Amino acid sequence: MAKNKWQPTKHLGIYEYMTKKGKRYGIRVRYKQGNDYPEINKSGFETIAAAKVYKNNIENLKANKKEYVFTNEKLTLNTWFASYMEMFKKKNKSKDTIANKYSIYNNHLEIPFGNYYLTDISLDIYEDFLREKIKNGYANNSVKAMHKLMKSILNAAVRYEKLEKNRLQFAEIEQLEENEVIELKVLETDEFNVFISACRAFFTKYDFTMIYLAVWGMRRGEVMGVKLKNLTFDDAKQQVRITLDSTRTLRTPEGKGTKTPAGRRILLIDGEGYRLLKYSVEKAVSIAKDHGSVLHQDDFIFRNPTSNRPWAVTRMNDLLRKLEKEYDIKVYPHLLRHNFNTQALLAGANSNDLRKFIGHKNSSMTDHYSHATDEGREKLMNTMKDRLSGI
Repeated sequence: MAKNKWQPTKHLGIYEYMTKKGKRYGIRVRYKQGNDYPEINKSGFETIAAAKVYKNNIENLKANKKEYVFTNEKLTLNTWFASYMEMFKKKNKSKDTIANKYSIYNNHLEIPFGNYYLTDISLDIYEDFLREKIKNGYANNSVKAMHKLMKSILNAAVRYEKLEKNRLQFAEIEQLEENEVIELKVLETDEFNVFISACRAFFTKYDFTMIYLAVWGMRRGEVMGVKLKNLTFDDAKQQVRITLDSTRTLRTPEGKGTKTPAGRRILLIDGEGYRLLKYSVEKAVSIAKDHGSVLHQDDFIFRNPTSNRPWAVTRMNDLLRKLEKEYDIKVYPHLLRHNFNTQALLAGANSNDLRKFIGHKNSSMTDHYSHATDEGREKLMNTMKDRLSGI
């Protein structure tokens, strides 16, 4: 309805007007922006109390010098996300991290919320969105990842004065708050022995080396990211020192830094592991030579004999799928890492030595200032050789 039909009420800045559905209320408030005094007006309130609440919120923002909220009132989530990502990229984050944010936003947040103004994304609508995701079968961790990204986007909007507050900060979803009992498979001793025996029989020595390293707790990307320069052989001790300082992923097949600072570490492997890695280096040298090339210090040691290119990051997954088809044994790379961690704890391994060995982050000050030693590494290795008797 035209503004000239608004009639002032006894409350300053609040007006009333008639519609076909009855009386409605509107507000008009001016605020200072530089040398100008723009006006905020909003109509459609069904009660004068609702109009007063809305107007009081505006007055409170003015009193706290947060007029920037009015300037950004029409800022959509899509527009702000584009700005947010440009700032995020300047933080020297990995390509994987950046791609993951885009993936979560494009696949889950853009369609339901992208065209919303930041100020219009309400808590009730957002909580319904999360519940619907869970209802549709998404894993709790996936829904938590969506929630974490949305919170980060809106927290940044608050920090950069595009939004007064993040109303989604304390969203509560009962299903996400429940303590989940997640059963992660662990190979029993007899299962492990059968698995190792099958691997020895089914895989070439070169392929088995990759599986062997995963059995000792290395991440898939760390195994496939081992370079010649990362290996130091002590022939007298029949021991190899593996310096882990990079990892490979699907998005960074050329390699990147470790997953976390704690991922940079040294492993000591002796016995069969020493012999397998010795063989694998000789094999990589031979493959390069067959293609008229030389294996350089910065080259990955696990290579495709046909092309002399590094095996894909997914090589171990492919091998284990073939093993499953042949022997009906279902194992995947991360299960081997989890199995090593669990078996080491069951064997009574020193928790600090274990964390250093597998490269887990540790936030306690004691662990932060303690340092991994060769003695600790060797003790853990000896403990686990007894536990993983199939090796």
